[in-house]
Amino acid sequence: MSRNDPLSLLREFTISKKPITLVDSSGGLVTELTDASDVVFADDRQTFTFPRSTPTNYRRGATDETYTLETLLFLLQRAHKSVSEYNLEGAQKGIPIVTILDKRLVLDYLTGATATSSSIVYQPSETNVHARDDVVDDQQDHPSKRQKTLAQSGHADENEILRLIISKERLARTTASVLRGNKSFANIQKVGAGILLKSKSKDEKAAAVAAAAAAKKPDSRQPGATVPSSTSSRPGAVPGAAVSRSGTSSSQSKSKSSSSRIPIIIIPAAITSMITMYNIKQFLEDQVFVESQELRNKGGAKPNRLTVERRQKPNETHKTPYHVLDSTDNLRPEDWDRVVCVFTTGAEWQFKKWKWQKPIELFAHVKGFYVKWADEQSKESIKTWNVEVLNLNRSRRHADRAVVTEFWDKLQGWCLANKPTLAY
Repeated sequence: MSRNDPLSLLREFTISKKPITLVDSSGGLVTELTDASDVVFADDRQTFTFPRSTPTNYRRGATDETYTLETLLFLLQRAHKSVSEYNLEGAQKGIPIVTILDKRLVLDYLTGATATSSSIVYQPSETNVHARDDVVDDQQDHPSKRQKTLAQSGHADENEILRLIISKERLARTTASVLRGNKSFANIQKVGAGILLKSKSKDEKAAAVAAAAAAKKPDSRQPGATVPSSTSSRPGAVPGAAVSRSGTSSSQSKSKSSSSRIPIIIIPAAITSMITMYNIKQFLEDQVFVESQELRNKGGAKPNRLTVERRQKPNETHKTPYHVLDSTDNLRPEDWDRVVCVFTTGAEWQFKKWKWQKPIELFAHVKGFYVKWADEQSKESIKTWNVEVLNLNRSRRHADRAVVTEFWDKLQGWCLANKPTLAY
């Protein structure tokens, strides 16, 4: 391919990182491709100028149409962007884009990752017509004549000889060419980009209308502000009272609805228990066991109620809350339906005055756990109760994570099977 071909120059300047200049109709330098009328390739030897709409030799897909210089240059400028951003910006600027099937092949060729491409259409120049005729004759005549012809054209550029050879090649159908097809979806891409623009415009208008409405709405907290109300027409009615009551009622209803689905975990109140209100939050959230006595020595007060939060997945931002308490005195009858887990010390008196006072009945309605040191034996009562045993190592605190993970996995599996309506 000759050096004054726009495709060759674009590839050469891209590989060698030479600057490509954009000029407008008056010859002034511009930075945006849409403002330019010509593209200038200038180096120490020569300068070439092409209109930005100049067709190149790179064929679009399986069609006979070729990409223009501005299309290939726009692709190089936006190679770092995603497909959707590239297509949207092309539609906004009115610049034809490279199809998604050709994008990687075009970039590889222009950046030098590949030496050639089957989509390039080679067209011999008039100065080499005779040389091409000689090559055609050589395919039919004696080898001595072929050598003579090649000797006569020895002064020709090696690239020109290669071009003549490739011009006689016929590319067989490959998997890639069959999948590429012969249809162009450029119009669909333009329509999609237009839909995205309309949707974005509607969202911006809706946000502006909402902001304007919020600005006009009077603030009931400001002196002299009035709030429309259907009850204000009644004698003695206080403006805004109905709105305030309905707003409070709605808020309370929503709060009650969400809180009534939060699972409850009950732990022992005994100070000899390994799991207490002092260390339960650090154990279940930070996955590290710290003895309660150590935390009590620091002077912290024992909380009456805690909320433990847990991410269901490592990268999930939402945290699921669990209420934790060590006394059932303030539990209402309907709250027992939210109890999903009970930590036990193995003493039956722990369940006194509970809804289910018998261990067999209790652990048929909730998931039971018993925490102990790994080198200790479980209590005899635990062996007959339907509870899971969690073994902690006395000195290896890094092993606590595996124990806590086991706890959450078993509790969530039980909740899925027995309490699917709760927000766990």
